Amino acid sequence: MTDRTELRRPGLARAGTAFARGWRAVRWYVKEVVGENDYDHYVTHLRRHHPDAQPMSRRDFERAKVDRMDTDPGSRCC
Repeated sequence: MTDRTELRRPGLARAGTAFARGWRAVRWYVKEVVGENDYDHYVTHLRRHHPDAQPMSRRDFERAKVDRMDTDPGSRCC
């Protein structure tokens, strides 16, 4: 005879894996929408297209981003 809990484990493992995959997708989406990955995209672009250029620090990048948003608000209301 087999124990019923042994039969459920593969299903739970798959559910846990599916949940983890879904959570990673939601996390990635939120980070993209909020702009948290902008610096990583900037560094990747710079290394790919301008390999000799020195990327600015994350702090300088964020400061320049805020300054750019202040001078050109685009669709912001305030």
